[in-house]
Amino acid sequence: MRWSALKISLFWMIISTCFSCADDGQAIGGKLGEERIANVTYGNHERHKMDVYLPENRSTDETGVIVLIHGGGFVAGDKTELEPVALKLMAKGFAVVNINYRLVDLAGVLDDPPVHQASPINIHHQLDDIAAAVELAWSKRTEWAVGDTWYIVGHSAGATLAMLHAYGEDNADGRIKATANLAGVTTFAFNDESEIDLLDPRLKELFYRIVGAEATNENKLAYMAASPYWVANNSGGVPTISVRPEDNTIGPIPDLSESQYNSLTTLLNSKGSASVHVEIAGAGHGFGEPGKWDEVVAETTAFFRAQ
Repeated sequence: MRWSALKISLFWMIISTCFSCADDGQAIGGKLGEERIANVTYGNHERHKMDVYLPENRSTDETGVIVLIHGGGFVAGDKTELEPVALKLMAKGFAVVNINYRLVDLAGVLDDPPVHQASPINIHHQLDDIAAAVELAWSKRTEWAVGDTWYIVGHSAGATLAMLHAYGEDNADGRIKATANLAGVTTFAFNDESEIDLLDPRLKELFYRIVGAEATNENKLAYMAASPYWVANNSGGVPTISVRPEDNTIGPIPDLSESQYNSLTTLLNSKGSASVHVEIAGAGHGFGEPGKWDEVVAETTAFFRAQ
């Protein structure tokens, strides 16, 4: 009898030990623990990588997913810069897919005069990257134990890319339910090429490389196709929160974001995509002042949950 009791006790000790040694993604009672997966490959280029943040107690029924896109003027930046933001979003109960993408070539742009040459990568290639990353991540829903309610968030240039993806043909199936524009550009369009001629030649060259077309009257449609406002005008867009820092100045570029965001918000609401425009007082373009990213995350997640 004593040996039988000892065997039973030993059995339960082993079972308990097995549960306590389970991997980080699994907790006692079937509840999932927090998990982070670094540098998931979604393509053949060295920048085709994404980091995945999975919150604890997630489920395929309730856990929304946020695709996160870094900024950097389309020519620079890295997903690691938004890691603190990804962690804040995960703490709010969202899974996060934080992606890198190929960059526009900046070589010679800052020369005086700037070197005029096409970039092998432009905004359309970057959108292809985002679509590929979303496609792979979507296929991992069951494996990662996340739901079908997806959102996309970008900062600066990443916000422009996020909006273009959400409003464009890559989201024709409606996977992305809403988007957050954090200090991004909503339009590259112009009425006449003479407007572009007034810009700093380096900025004009940068626009050429980003869009992949000369800023001429003949190419107006190319610049509209790279503009979230005009893409949303055609598609109707999706619900959007535009989060504007009080000072959205970026180098020599004039800050037109307040009027741009008001115009975009009005357009989207007229199309039936309920949208809002909020301002973060005391914030600069990077939201780097103390507590400002917390405000951005709170506004963004509250908007998403309201959809």
